[in-house]
Amino acid sequence: MSTSYFKFRQEELPVVGDILLQSFKRDRKQFKGFSEDYNDEYAKSVKAQIEKVQDLILAPRLTAEISKITEDLYANMEEIMPKLDLVGAYAQRANKSLRVRSSDFGVKECKKELRKKNVEGFSIKATMVLQNVENNYEALEAKGYKKELGTAIEKLAKKIYDLNLKQENKTSERKQLVVENHVELDKLWNMLTDISKLGKLLMRKDKAKAEDYMLTNVLTKVRKVPTKSVNQKKVTPPVAAQTPTAEAKKKEEEPQVEKA
Repeated sequence: MSTSYFKFRQEELPVVGDILLQSFKRDRKQFKGFSEDYNDEYAKSVKAQIEKVQDLILAPRLTAEISKITEDLYANMEEIMPKLDLVGAYAQRANKSLRVRSSDFGVKECKKELRKKNVEGFSIKATMVLQNVENNYEALEAKGYKKELGTAIEKLAKKIYDLNLKQENKTSERKQLVVENHVELDKLWNMLTDISKLGKLLMRKDKAKAEDYMLTNVLTKVRKVPTKSVNQKKVTPPVAAQTPTAEAKKKEEEPQVEKA
């Protein structure tokens, strides 16, 4: 990625855009005086790109969702373990009456896949365990096995499978968004740096207005504003404000590369 975002985080760029766009609209006369390129359509295109980036920046939220899904997945894996142990215990007690040896019931292999967090492998082994339970139900029931145990295992196994599938889908979605984000963020960043550089040039005789276009100053504003941008669309909460140093202001003309 060729574009650098200075010290801004991805989720802060839409707020940066709103602030710079406000300054641009305030000083529209000077911009149009410089070039007719900076017309109403230009302002609309910047606004549209800001909103597009806002909608695209979902990776942090997806990461949180994936984390929650993984937490639920592992919790269900832990919950099913003792139930499988019970099946194994019943199989051992009914060993002489089973159609297969209790050691071939599949419980050990099923638990092994769970410990490896291999859901695909677990699903295959769990199906085998449940099939063996069904084929040897009377022998197991005679030793105290209850149908409710098999039902619970079947439900948990399906939940584990579904959670794993959901996790994979969310992970794939996050990877795709990362790729898309770079393209759209680059586009927005180019717009913002254009406004910033030209705004400083056009407002050079008005120090206060010129400073409104300095990225270091905008950075400070971004980290002090509420968690919603000017158009009231929700964005990720900014971190605590950090005051830029004089050296940072000098470097503002040539932003440092910061991969989000």
